[in-house]
Amino acid sequence: MDIAHIELSVEALIGSLVALGVFFLLCRSILAEDIVICISGKTRHSWKSIKILEQACFCNVCEILLTPSAGLFCDCCGLCTHSAPACQRQADASYHCKDKWLRNVDEVRHLWVRGNLPMSYSCAECGQEAEPDHPQDTSGAGPGLYGWRCAWCQRCYHDNCYKNVDTKAVCDFGEFRDMIYPPYCIVAARTRESVRLHLAGIKPPNIENWEPLIVIANTKSGSSTGSNVLSLLRGYLHPMQVMELGTRGPQDALQWAAKTSPRPCRILVAGGDGTIGWVLNTIYTLNIKPQPSVAIMPLGTGNDLSRVLGWGAEPPSTLDPLQILRSIRRARSVNLDRYDLQIEKLHYRLPIQRHPIKTIHVYNYFSVGVDAYITYNFHKTRESRFYLLSSRIFNKLLYFTFGTQQVMQPDCERIEQKLILHLDNKLVELPELQSLVFLNIDSWGAGCKLCELSNSNGEGRIINSISDGMMEVFGIVSSFHIAQLQCNISKPVRIGQAKQIRLQVNATVPMQADGEPWMQTPADIRLQSRSQARVLKLEPTLTTQQQ
Repeated sequence: MDIAHIELSVEALIGSLVALGVFFLLCRSILAEDIVICISGKTRHSWKSIKILEQACFCNVCEILLTPSAGLFCDCCGLCTHSAPACQRQADASYHCKDKWLRNVDEVRHLWVRGNLPMSYSCAECGQEAEPDHPQDTSGAGPGLYGWRCAWCQRCYHDNCYKNVDTKAVCDFGEFRDMIYPPYCIVAARTRESVRLHLAGIKPPNIENWEPLIVIANTKSGSSTGSNVLSLLRGYLHPMQVMELGTRGPQDALQWAAKTSPRPCRILVAGGDGTIGWVLNTIYTLNIKPQPSVAIMPLGTGNDLSRVLGWGAEPPSTLDPLQILRSIRRARSVNLDRYDLQIEKLHYRLPIQRHPIKTIHVYNYFSVGVDAYITYNFHKTRESRFYLLSSRIFNKLLYFTFGTQQVMQPDCERIEQKLILHLDNKLVELPELQSLVFLNIDSWGAGCKLCELSNSNGEGRIINSISDGMMEVFGIVSSFHIAQLQCNISKPVRIGQAKQIRLQVNATVPMQADGEPWMQTPADIRLQSRSQARVLKLEPTLTTQQQ
């Protein structure tokens, strides 16, 4: 009897497993057929601290003034609430946020949010600026929630003017409609491997000159500035087109650009030179056509490419989303040379065996010697577990410390004896140096313009171009010489210009490409421009006196 019971249990177990397998396959088939999903009803808010807004805010639930420590705002729609569970739960339950996907529609209606309007705005109905004591807002009732704003088009209205507005009208997405991914143009799909939604495609909207903007921010750069950029721009764009740089790099974010093809798009990269190079390399690897044009929000320490392209040496003290988006629209797209740095290790033992060639893409500069060694020491310190304070000022202090150390104890003296340089197939005799610098852009070492300094000595003028396929080569005598160059009281050693560069390294030396350092063993190195990237260059605006 026990044996029969056991046999029955085994048969029941096998039958159950078969039934579960059939049920799983059926569910997966159903989920795979439903490739587009519609998000209806209320969507989740994305709460952040109101400290980012730098203005007085009132709770949309209880209408009480919020303190910076106890106030939250949704960085997607702008709704404000107390961090207390009662107000936050009520806000989540009663107030709609921006839709992420919409199915079977080709339009979006206004999403109105009351109060907490920008500090300086004009009413879209009467054109008057709204002041705190404006009679149409306060009616003598004192501070509180006044006025209305659409979370999509950003149009603002006084309370009295809002009564004349068709609140259920279709939204045209306002001033930045050409930069926004409307929720109805996004196709979300499930795959057979996962029931999670993925970006399956983009249906181009019927918007004139539509060239959407993708925002990628490295939140580890520039203290909390990267996070603030994300939060502020989510309110003006589709929240999903504003992304943080994850552990996988920019590949996930750039899927938006790939899905947008063949329509062009723009990309704002908030980070340092290393982050920008990472994004440009990924665009090249993914072979996105047409190439997106890249704008920069400088959050790094050096920000050399940002300086050359007109985006500045550091982020603005006050982040203004309107100014950021208008600057991107005003900027023009230009070509930037992409150099292939090919490294083949030298092998002196028999039998002779060729090593695989390693290729690094260079956009700004490549150098060998003391400046690379200082950067190498800085990066080792930043990767240490004891590196707790991340700020531009602290990073510059570390650079100064390591630079001073190289003045007292130079490690790269007579580095020219370890190098053999050919420019356009011609051997170049190197003078006594501690560093050799190859420039694509005229900004090195956090804004030092070597070409401009070299032209001040009365010799033949060197014209630097970021798209002529030619690099300028300079020598640095010492770490103290670097400090003199950064103070504009000295000149670099002019070596030459070339389109094809070959550098033979006969001993281990420090190197860096676009601020990313390493120690290089003996190798044969070739440097040549083989392609170009697209970047956005911001021209300076004319002041009233200049006009």
